[in-house]
Amino acid sequence: MQLISIAFSDKLNFDFDNLKYKLKNLNDEGIKIVLNRDDCGNIAVYNLKIENNPTFKDINKIRKYVAEMLSDFIVNKIDKKIMKKLINKYYYYFNESEKQEIQKIADGILDDEVNKETFKLIKKEQVFKLIEDFLQENNIIDIEGFVNFRLRDFIGELSEIADRAVDEFMMQKEYNEFIGLLRYFVELQDSKIDTLNIVIEKNGEFRLYDEYNKPIDNDIENEVSIEFPDKGISDEDFLISTLITIAPKKIYIHSINNVKNKEIIETIKKVFNERVEICYGCELCMNKKCKE
Repeated sequence: MQLISIAFSDKLNFDFDNLKYKLKNLNDEGIKIVLNRDDCGNIAVYNLKIENNPTFKDINKIRKYVAEMLSDFIVNKIDKKIMKKLINKYYYYFNESEKQEIQKIADGILDDEVNKETFKLIKKEQVFKLIEDFLQENNIIDIEGFVNFRLRDFIGELSEIADRAVDEFMMQKEYNEFIGLLRYFVELQDSKIDTLNIVIEKNGEFRLYDEYNKPIDNDIENEVSIEFPDKGISDEDFLISTLITIAPKKIYIHSINNVKNKEIIETIKKVFNERVEICYGCELCMNKKCKE
């Protein structure tokens, strides 16, 4: 008795061995199933036939096994293929390299541990129920057609993740362009001092010292204040502006564990590259600790 036929296109890369493994569990329970494959062009059809006379309970158990396997395959295996299709369809104006970056960000969101415990778990339960209900009335299921026409909500939520990935990509692109602009300014500047020490206080404030461990000249800070008179400027922005104005040949960052916003350190590293060095203990650090 032929019970269920499952159709997959070759591009879905269905795991045939996993299906056989799942069905082996049923065989161990005394439900004898024979599995064969028919190829129709680029479509592979897997036919599940049952040898003995199945009870209604046996048939329901088989449907649950199949629904479990297919829901896991859809949510955890072809979600990224669907994502790639969505990106190509709705964000066609990006070049291939940009689309690959967007895909990488989207895949990272899908693979996030929190996402796996919430979105994917909920989606798998929903998809499982839809497949189980479908198999109650149909003995043939075309996976690609089922996804496209029965899982619109799932595709819609993947589309939202694609939107988030594009937003993150654009923010990263703007940030990289900003970093490039800052590097350009630094290259144009003449270095006002050879060495600058940045000491991060316990409260997160930045203190700047020259190579002799003396506070930098007030004239330099005043110069930056004149260029950026807005009192609303953040400490991080003021620090970056000061560094660009001074354009030191070497920058040492001390007490990095006190930093409140770790992104400022990464920005300094990216703008000044090999000029930056992190200090994990020196005379200046010791003096600061003693004063505290």
